[in-house]
Amino acid sequence: MRTATPGAPPRQSNFELLRLLAMLAIVLGHLFTEGHLLSRAGTGPALWASALLGCGARVATNIFILLGCWFLVDATRPGAPAFAPGRRWWRLHFTVLCWAAPLTLVALAMGTRAGPADLARGFLPYLGRPLWFASAWMSLLLLVPFLRHALELDARRLTALVAVGGIVLVGNSTLADFREGYLTDTLWFAYVYLFTGWLRLRSPAWLRRLPVWTALAGGLALYLAMALPEAWARANDGTSRETARAIHSIAEWYLADLKSAPNFLSALGLFAGFAKLGLAPVRWINAAARPAFAVYVAHQTPAFWPLLWTRIVRCPAWWGNAWTPLAAVAAALALYAAVALLETARLRWLEPLWTRSRPFAALARAIDRLAGAA
Repeated sequence: MRTATPGAPPRQSNFELLRLLAMLAIVLGHLFTEGHLLSRAGTGPALWASALLGCGARVATNIFILLGCWFLVDATRPGAPAFAPGRRWWRLHFTVLCWAAPLTLVALAMGTRAGPADLARGFLPYLGRPLWFASAWMSLLLLVPFLRHALELDARRLTALVAVGGIVLVGNSTLADFREGYLTDTLWFAYVYLFTGWLRLRSPAWLRRLPVWTALAGGLALYLAMALPEAWARANDGTSRETARAIHSIAEWYLADLKSAPNFLSALGLFAGFAKLGLAPVRWINAAARPAFAVYVAHQTPAFWPLLWTRIVRCPAWWGNAWTPLAAVAAALALYAAVALLETARLRWLEPLWTRSRPFAALARAIDRLAGAA
């Protein structure tokens, strides 16, 4: 996650556009799976469109990690000033609290059936892990002052470290089913940081020569290869049913596991393609992408999201309809816009009260002292 700082250069609109599209893909993925739109998509074009729109959340999550690490490497590369994660950590913590706590209270007022654990998690932004991505990223911020020293290795050793990490994490996750978990996801964030540092600092020749459209087409093709079996398995019957199910099982595994080679390479291809786009700063793109993380928190707060899909978006009323994919896109855009308006107000009026306060400064210094031990 990237936060604006006074005097910082304008945000790069190619990356901001990718951030915006990735978050919409995450919202659509949760809408189709948690709202059961994909499992109740019926048959025909609606089924295939639902599979394409509803299977991209985890690939988009990998894109988000790559984006965050890309800019984090800038702040921690050799020769940069000592990295002080305190302000970033507490701003992120506050963002999660500002969304998760009120939405948990809204869920209570709406008669949620969430258990005590999910209710409590809404008020514990880090230790409660209401949003696994946010907690894993905050853990990475605490680890980066130590991990950054690995970027000081010479080219041969850093390349070897990235290669060994790829074998241990990507290789094993592609050959055996190691699904998500908070600790494994945090380890994956640390690896992507090192991998991205290697890309940025060593700039391998293949990356410099890679054409934009080749990268984008390769990333999209890998995604299609994982997403289309979802529709094929549901649409096929007769002698091909068992084959379709077997292929679907593997594709579903790769889609779900951030560490699998198809998932990571798909995200990397799309990321590399957008990184090479020569896009001049576009104000509306930069503004639209800024609330992306708040959209993630708002639509995935544990006690709130079941009510969001069933009683606000009313997904059950869409089940089996031919127009469901179009309605889902409209709902995702509307949800994004609504959260963006509220987040803009929060950033303008509420966040400065926290970031300019004495407790914030003291807590940030405490984390920075820990980071200074690196």
